[in-house]
Amino acid sequence: MEPQQSQPASGAVATASTRPSAFSHLLYDRGVRFAAGLAVVVAIPVAVLFYFQFRSLDDLEETSAVVLRQLSRDTADSLTREIEESLKRPHIDLLLRPVQQSRLNPPDLAWLDTVFAEGIAASPFIEELWLWSENDGQDDKFYVFDRASAGAPAGDGDYRFHESRSRYDQIVSLARTLGAQRRAIVLFPAVIDGRQKYVQLQLGFSGPNRERVTRLLGFMTDAEELRTKYFPAMIQRRLAEVPQPIGFPPLELYLADAEGKAVTVNGEAPKSTVFVDERSFPLVFFDRELLEYAAPYEQSRETWRVRTGYGAQTIPEIVNAGTRPQMALMMVLAVVMAGGVFFVASAAAREVRVAELKSNFVASVSHDLKTPLALIQLFAETLELGRVRNPDRAQEYYRIINAEARKLTRLIENILDFSRMEAGLRPYRTAPSDIGELTHQVLANMSSQFNQTQFKVQADIEPNLPRVNVDEDAVEQAIENLLANAMKYSGEARDIELHVGRANSHVCVSVKDHGIGIPRREQKKIFRKFYRVDSGLSGGPQGCGLGLAIVDRTMRGHGGFVRVDSDSDRGSTFTLHFPIPAGAAAEGDRHEAHSGDRGRTADAARSA
Repeated sequence: MEPQQSQPASGAVATASTRPSAFSHLLYDRGVRFAAGLAVVVAIPVAVLFYFQFRSLDDLEETSAVVLRQLSRDTADSLTREIEESLKRPHIDLLLRPVQQSRLNPPDLAWLDTVFAEGIAASPFIEELWLWSENDGQDDKFYVFDRASAGAPAGDGDYRFHESRSRYDQIVSLARTLGAQRRAIVLFPAVIDGRQKYVQLQLGFSGPNRERVTRLLGFMTDAEELRTKYFPAMIQRRLAEVPQPIGFPPLELYLADAEGKAVTVNGEAPKSTVFVDERSFPLVFFDRELLEYAAPYEQSRETWRVRTGYGAQTIPEIVNAGTRPQMALMMVLAVVMAGGVFFVASAAAREVRVAELKSNFVASVSHDLKTPLALIQLFAETLELGRVRNPDRAQEYYRIINAEARKLTRLIENILDFSRMEAGLRPYRTAPSDIGELTHQVLANMSSQFNQTQFKVQADIEPNLPRVNVDEDAVEQAIENLLANAMKYSGEARDIELHVGRANSHVCVSVKDHGIGIPRREQKKIFRKFYRVDSGLSGGPQGCGLGLAIVDRTMRGHGGFVRVDSDSDRGSTFTLHFPIPAGAAAEGDRHEAHSGDRGRTADAARSA
């Protein structure tokens, strides 16, 4: 008689010397390879799409930054040019034009009346225009043309000039003093009539050496009106012409005086705290190229600045804020798609793995069915042909046939029971039972297998254990599966320890072997259906992968749990925990439950 091959049940693992590494396991796992291939096929086009999308966002940021900078630069340049042009216009039209057309010697008051009226209308910041020239030894006359005069209608033969002795005393003596520097353009600040003014004079001299001042043309402007009326109106007019960017903060435009104080518009200070562009200009009322001819304050002149800004943010911050929602949306979409790919690949890998497990299951079941059938056929044929003359030998053959038939029966019952458990149709007819007696019965039923395989089972069953509500057939099957599993994974060892006792609120059945053990990373998987890991033991397919899965579901159906304590090369201990009822149950009471009725709370108690 050939010795039976040891066949592993569910949860088989490899010995330390032959077990493949985790990396090798992943490398040769078909499910992992399929999932990786699917992920790569999906990830490459998605990655390309996201790459170009992010590139387009970068290009959009660059383009937006260029547009915002160009808008700021053009607005600052145009306002600076406009201010300089408007400030130098009265010097050209009112101070140089009469000299160039020889309208001052003698003064052509009729012509000057019209020119001055037009000049004040074109340059509303001018408050007064002045005209003075020596009159061949006669009394000097100082003519004033103010804004009120410009608004009055000119009568026939009347002029809108009026003489002012006070202005003569203030201006002519100062002009003669400044004329000592022999410069034709004079610009200075002065306090006139109790207010701060800017005064500009165009001086005329006698002789080519500029020995004496003989005439002057000039004007005066009010510094406060220039600041509070003229410049704000110019800023408003310029902003109304600026095409504001859509989707970005509006462009702000403001002036800062020589002290850095901003000019308010409509009484409101600018909101921009960070300026993008800045242009400076001297506060003079002539062309800046003539500054070297101005006296005497050209070294201490006021420098004002035109500034532009987009609020409290710089342009990079603005464009980043504009694309940040799209960037965040792309990131969320990328995470969602990555999650989708992961879950799809995981599901596909799981299906591939299940298909592979089912294929292995068919091979294992075929092997497990074929071996006992071959032995039964062999010994039955030997008995049928009458080749056995010794009655003791014939009795041994009958015993082997019976044992192999029981093995087939247990295998088929495992398959059928697990199918019913998955469908929730496996009934558990529970009644108060003594787990110790059930364990004795299992040991008696498996004694022939222990003898045949030379296993020694050391049983330690405590007496007077509390009775628990169990289905006796299901519990016997669970204990048999643990003992069969221990036999298949003991390797060269032939000792199995079985202990039945009480632990707190449970009656426990522990089966301990001294075999190859189970790595901790595999202990969560061994209770799955069809799950088998190559144990490194010879003998072809090792079990059908249902033994421990049936044990786990049986314990769940009884409200208990199974715990495994193991590590590589030091054996394994499986412990069944049956809850002790809170109250004593009547001997004849019976309860019926199904495998699908119990909760999943035992998961938390089972060690992985």
